[in-house]
Amino acid sequence: MHTPANSPDLNPIENVWHIFKAKLRKRFTNKERKPHSADQLWGAMQEEWGTMDQEAMDRLIDTMPERIATIISVQGGHSKW
Repeated sequence: MHTPANSPDLNPIENVWHIFKAKLRKRFTNKERKPHSADQLWGAMQEEWGTMDQEAMDRLIDTMPERIATIISVQGGHSKW
């Protein structure tokens, strides 16, 4: 079976990274909350990671069988996942 090597549809961590980066972008739109050092950035990242929705991440994992079936049905082409 041929599947796309780097398909985000088959890699739930890509979705998690997207959510995480969106949370950081939203946080940093407030000028007072922008980090001014690597330590501040690391602290902000740890805080935002702690607020990640575990249920959302679990849903990404739980939908893997559906994602795989979709990729197979479109023969490795584009899907809406």
